[in-house]
Amino acid sequence: MFTFFDLLKKGDQYLKTWPKQSCLYSLFVDSKMICYTQLLIKLFPIFIVLVASLYIIFPLYFSWASTATFILFLIGLPVHCLLWLGKRSQQLLSPQLFTWYVEIAEVLNGKQLGQQVMIDKPRFIDLAKLLNKGFRKGGDNFLYNNELI
Repeated sequence: MFTFFDLLKKGDQYLKTWPKQSCLYSLFVDSKMICYTQLLIKLFPIFIVLVASLYIIFPLYFSWASTATFILFLIGLPVHCLLWLGKRSQQLLSPQLFTWYVEIAEVLNGKQLGQQVMIDKPRFIDLAKLLNKGFRKGGDNFLYNNELI
């Protein structure tokens, strides 16, 4: 299977690859998870500094053990999100998403790709790359314009 650091790398790659389009928020939990992960990555250093400074300023009210535990918890949040994204990026598409993937690929390439895609067995990272390609080629309303949703 994958090691811990491989999953983190794959999660980071998936985080950067998934298109940030508002129409995908209602279709995929991945869009929301990526939004939350990016928010955590930006904000958790601020909270770590805040927790550490509270321990330094008020040592009588905050023990070192509870401060260290809370800091480790804060570090673990974005790590957990990246692990989830890494695992999700390697999952095979469900049959419903597979047919949708084939439809998008056919719209982009203008030909029948069903047999070739069946051999490849696309994963969520492949769907992210295909959606990115579609949004670059067709604009923000790519899915709506081609009646794919």
